[in-house]
Amino acid sequence: MTRRRKAGRRVPLWGKLALAAALAALAFIVVAGVTGDAAPLDISKRPDNMPTQAGWTTPLHNPVLPAGSLRRQALWNDPTLLKEGGTYIMYMTTSIETPFKPPIVPFRATSPDGTAWKLDPPTPVAMPTGTRFVNIETPSVVKFHGEYHMFFSGIYPNARPALMAVGHAVSPDGITWKVSPGPVISETGRPQDWNGVLVGEPGAIVRGDEIFVYFSAVGARATGIPPQDQSIGLAITRDGEHFGPPKRVLTQSATYPAERGFAGYSTPSPFELNGQVHLLYDVALSLKEARPDWQQVALHHARSTTDGKSDFIQDEQPIFTRNSFPWTLGEVIGPSALVDDGQVKIWFGGHVPVSDLGPLIRRDFSGEEFGINYATRPVADFE
Repeated sequence: MTRRRKAGRRVPLWGKLALAAALAALAFIVVAGVTGDAAPLDISKRPDNMPTQAGWTTPLHNPVLPAGSLRRQALWNDPTLLKEGGTYIMYMTTSIETPFKPPIVPFRATSPDGTAWKLDPPTPVAMPTGTRFVNIETPSVVKFHGEYHMFFSGIYPNARPALMAVGHAVSPDGITWKVSPGPVISETGRPQDWNGVLVGEPGAIVRGDEIFVYFSAVGARATGIPPQDQSIGLAITRDGEHFGPPKRVLTQSATYPAERGFAGYSTPSPFELNGQVHLLYDVALSLKEARPDWQQVALHHARSTTDGKSDFIQDEQPIFTRNSFPWTLGEVIGPSALVDDGQVKIWFGGHVPVSDLGPLIRRDFSGEEFGINYATRPVADFE
């Protein structure tokens, strides 16, 4: 999701929450202000400086898709993975005109081995033309009844009535997409509701004759500290366009206490293992003194012990935090999993602190300070 601010105008409470809850690391960077001259980073003072899980490895050089790879000025983010036959397919997003600014849209890349990627096709596969949105972000793609369905964060041109909603597109081949003009899942507009301020960042999975779409939702926190109450919801559809009533299925655990600034969870991504639904997601931190004040700082995992609609058990420790790697010290974002070759393989976004993006910008937005990363863990560890 993307952060925008209204200059010279007082924003009401729900608008402030929406802006503070913006979830993609693309629009908050003011290029002229990025110098790389900030004070040294003190990780020990971060609330997200905590132990992480053992067992995860990074067998490839990360980031596997750095900024400027495959396309000039590409700022790759929001990965989602499929495997068809022997071909790996990744959908991911980047700005295509001015870095960090709309339109931010999805591309499709393919690989014979999951390591060496090429754009296929070389142009965006979906555009917001003819819709209410300016960006198509955080795509999640599934194949259902012979068609491909993409659910995405549709970013509005302003923050009224909300910053974003969940959009939908359909394709016969995964390459040519028809994008619906409006949202398929929206906020209620009542800040006191768990999904009252905004919804977005969908993660889809096919379950029988239905598509489960998990999504991030923001409401107003009763205590006001932090102002966002961010959780994971679920809505179910049989056609991609029409949904039953959404349900809240996952809220932040004691691992991430609100009193330390943790706002909740975003970017859910489901996968199935032994008939159970597992969720990957990232953890949001909201601190007034941070730049930006809302950041994605850890990747986490939970699994449903029943039907994917409830009874999620959350791990006690994060998979990674942003402190795990030098190339994610700013944020670690949006994990997506693929169960393959006896491994749970995850791809996720990340970047260095905003103050350290100067070299990347001076290289014409090219380099390892920003990009998509890769890690694995044996399936047996999840059983």
